[in-house]
Amino acid sequence: MLFLHFVQYATGYKTDLEQFGYQKLFFPEEDLHYGYTDCADRAIFFSYLVKNLLGLKVIGLEYPDHLSTAVEFTTEVSGDYVMYGNEKHIICDPTYIGAPIGEAMPKYLHMTAKVAK
Repeated sequence: MLFLHFVQYATGYKTDLEQFGYQKLFFPEEDLHYGYTDCADRAIFFSYLVKNLLGLKVIGLEYPDHLSTAVEFTTEVSGDYVMYGNEKHIICDPTYIGAPIGEAMPKYLHMTAKVAK
């Protein structure tokens, strides 16, 4: 998916503490302005693009130190996934540089994430 790779590579990575000295969530439009984003900003931006341009459902996956996303595709897609609401959501991690659809970061592969709609 073009959107996943776009978000992975569109900005450099910095935590909000590194960049601002405090936690700051961006509106999707701000991601490209600042030039650096963290995992939460990337997850929000990716979700915004997928929901608004493709019309697909996206959920956030909250881990103790990371935020990722998963998409409910309308066609069969293989790879790492989570079940939510009896629906299969394929992992799409906008922070895992170069990772394709369906590939979770190894560190989080076997962790249970809190789902954020």
